[in-house]
Amino acid sequence: MKKGVSKTVWTIALIIVVVVIAAVALMIQKPVKPAQPAQNVTAPSPTALDTLIIAMDTSDAVSLDPARAYEFASCLVANQLYDKLVDFELPDLVHVKPEVAESWEVSPDNRIYTFHIRKGIKFASGNELNADAVVYSLQRVIKLKQTAAWVLTQFVSKPEQIEKVDNYTVRITLDRPVAPSFFLATLTFTTGAIVDPKVVEAHAKGGDMGSDWMTDHSAGSGPYILESWERESQIVLVANPNYWKGAPPLKKIIIKHVPEPTDQLLLIKKGDVDIAWDLQADQIAQLAGTSGIVIEKVEGLRLIYIGMNVAVKPLDNVKVRQAIRYSIDYDSIVSNILKGMAIKWQTIIPKGLLGADPNTPYYKNITMAKKLLAEAGYPNGFEIELTTPPTYPQIDIATKIQSDLAEAGIKVKIVQMTQSEMYEKYRKQGLQLVLAGWGTDYPDPDDNAEAFGNYRVKQLAWRNSWYDDYAANLTEKAALEPDLNKRDAMYKNLSEYILENGPFVILYQQVHPYVLRDWVKGFVPDPTFFYLDFSKIYKKVGS
Repeated sequence: MKKGVSKTVWTIALIIVVVVIAAVALMIQKPVKPAQPAQNVTAPSPTALDTLIIAMDTSDAVSLDPARAYEFASCLVANQLYDKLVDFELPDLVHVKPEVAESWEVSPDNRIYTFHIRKGIKFASGNELNADAVVYSLQRVIKLKQTAAWVLTQFVSKPEQIEKVDNYTVRITLDRPVAPSFFLATLTFTTGAIVDPKVVEAHAKGGDMGSDWMTDHSAGSGPYILESWERESQIVLVANPNYWKGAPPLKKIIIKHVPEPTDQLLLIKKGDVDIAWDLQADQIAQLAGTSGIVIEKVEGLRLIYIGMNVAVKPLDNVKVRQAIRYSIDYDSIVSNILKGMAIKWQTIIPKGLLGADPNTPYYKNITMAKKLLAEAGYPNGFEIELTTPPTYPQIDIATKIQSDLAEAGIKVKIVQMTQSEMYEKYRKQGLQLVLAGWGTDYPDPDDNAEAFGNYRVKQLAWRNSWYDDYAANLTEKAALEPDLNKRDAMYKNLSEYILENGPFVILYQQVHPYVLRDWVKGFVPDPTFFYLDFSKIYKKVGS
């Protein structure tokens, strides 16, 4: 019995061996096709060519009502929904262009502006955009008194100063004369948006002029209409069929709320989004040279600087302040810490604006720094506090400055504070040295000149106890100058004066990178973040 079983087993085994040998022979005769690597499909399907998907952090958005919008995300979106009397056309942020107003005149005393409204513009509702709509919209900003209203009310304090002349003419009378380029620039901000009075008033309640409804609805004449806003999820815009400049190429814009840059990086690499908004310097370095990826960089309008409180000795001595400027390795900060996501800039008006001065005379020169300190009476240096937020890249920059100044004999103690605590103390003149930033609200040099040069407005010059009448007077005079070339020269003079005498070390101007898939065309990067015009963007696969 056992012997029979054994023979059967051997027979089965022999058959298996024969089958295996035959299979191997077959494989040798017909080679197995090697496994193909997983394909990274990056080209969008044809149905996606009319849709733009953006990954960005939209958490700062509070309201999409242009009378209230004051945050980056909300201003960006509002700019796609509404037209304004005048606007800038990127990349030019110096010369204002006609939009709803096809022309205008300014009175000889620079106080009265008469705007002629373009005929034939319709809101998304089909209602006509005329003088009534312009008057209603700008008066509404003044009446609602929201945070952003100051952009308009710094010139026009009462609603009745904005009046209808006829159906297509509007007159605006300013409280005081200012340079026309200054006032017109402020009208390009979101508060200058023209809303549809009939639609807005149909949703008004409790005297709010429709503001509650306008938080997440639109009533404009711009290229897009707000379809939906799901908080912490996405904002969806659809093309306005009544857009007076013609239908935009993209029929839908989806702005996905993706707060983490690492998640944005993954999405843009996979081709799941068309634009990533908030990538960091090291992530940009990872993507450099990647097929299918385009990196667009633009100098933003934000300056990072050290404020030096001249009420604190020895910072009251101009030679001490110059010694600090000569102690810092600016190039190392830009290249090694910020990895190129900044440009060295040392004057108060950022590159790209009227009056911008590219002069960068300061560099790390410890011999010069020590010489200046000795002339000021501090041959052995001194001790000082530098306050900074405890975040990247600020803490790294503060540490680098501490090391640089130590070489000149200046002993820096770094004090870390949350931004809210730091700025509260800074606004009360309570800091010695401070590492801080200043962003331009609208693209006119007055915004920076007032802050850095005019202590009377109690902004940056005042916070650093720098009461310089020459700088303050020049700032105020430049705001009134009607001639663009003369105004440009005045701001350059102011910048040079502050560069040598002021209480600031301007370290750099931030660079903002936008990361795009290469099928996105017509994208013009924006240094302000909210003048982008999505109506000029389209998608095309291939060259």
